[in-house]
Amino acid sequence: MGESRSVDGSTPSLRRTGPQGAPVAPSGFTERTSQAPPSPITLHCGTLLTSMMPLRNATLSVIDVTQFGEPNAGCAYLLSATKIALIDTGTAASAPRLLEALRGLRLDYVFITHIHLDHAGAAGHLALAHPEALFVVHSRGLPYLLDPTRLVAGVRAASPTLAPMYGEPLPVDGDRVAACADGESFPLGLDIALVAIETPGHAPHHVCFFEPTNGVLFAGDAVGHHGAPVDLPLTVPPRFDPAASRASIVRLLGLQPRTLAFTHYGLANDAPALLMAYPRHVDEWLARVDALRARLGPEEVPDAVLSEPRYALLSPVGREVVRLCVRGALLTLDAQPETRASQRVREQRAG
Repeated sequence: MGESRSVDGSTPSLRRTGPQGAPVAPSGFTERTSQAPPSPITLHCGTLLTSMMPLRNATLSVIDVTQFGEPNAGCAYLLSATKIALIDTGTAASAPRLLEALRGLRLDYVFITHIHLDHAGAAGHLALAHPEALFVVHSRGLPYLLDPTRLVAGVRAASPTLAPMYGEPLPVDGDRVAACADGESFPLGLDIALVAIETPGHAPHHVCFFEPTNGVLFAGDAVGHHGAPVDLPLTVPPRFDPAASRASIVRLLGLQPRTLAFTHYGLANDAPALLMAYPRHVDEWLARVDALRARLGPEEVPDAVLSEPRYALLSPVGREVVRLCVRGALLTLDAQPETRASQRVREQRAG
């Protein structure tokens, strides 16, 4: 792939933008017509890769990090071309499993979709084991990689039950971390690159990474769960932003991805349908929580949701994840002016 350039033609940055600042995919994306089979890539690594998918000029591997001790709950992705990139790391508690899967590999990049501890918790452990790797994250998330103290405190406040299962994150040295710009392209060789796409909603610092040659979108939590036991939108504390999420989905649809790579969990080839359905899924979920809190106290809403038959077989961990999504949904609803007004009317009537 050719060298990326900014709109003024300069080369100090890898950023590429089009009209109105929209990201431009690396050259060859829109004009590619060849259907040649993927080039074979040999990986000398550990034994815990869950699955491996050949792509054009690259290999994509899924590493099940057994989040909170459960299979198919969280994963990291290994994208291998001339250079090798890891996307997300899982929790600090999952670090031994991740490091075993990566044993014998030289990592060039570790891309972090956002700094929540189920996505970036193992970053510091990985940095110690792979001093050659550069960590790439949104500028607003960068300080938390350098010092995860506030993240740990936030998790303990949001979910005291789950907090011990995250493990203890370690800081990453500042010279090992780079802030990615929106639309910035990171070439991996063989016409493979990852393009950073800012996608606020789940978190204000959320970034998806798009691989245009094969149309793979590493979605982080921007499109919620997929193939995981909990089927709710990821409206976790401190607050989900519905309007920003909808705008992010519109932007992702414009990329025309063919495959979504979910951290929770796995690959899905029906990318357009899943993207188009997610805003409706979010709206229905928030309306459901709002209806419950209209007749119940906020502390009763999580139990009311969990009483639904669809959640009867969830594990204790899965039930706690549902509680976390409910708490975040309540905080989201509280932050919406029209919802606060409706709440005041209910309180006045009750008084």
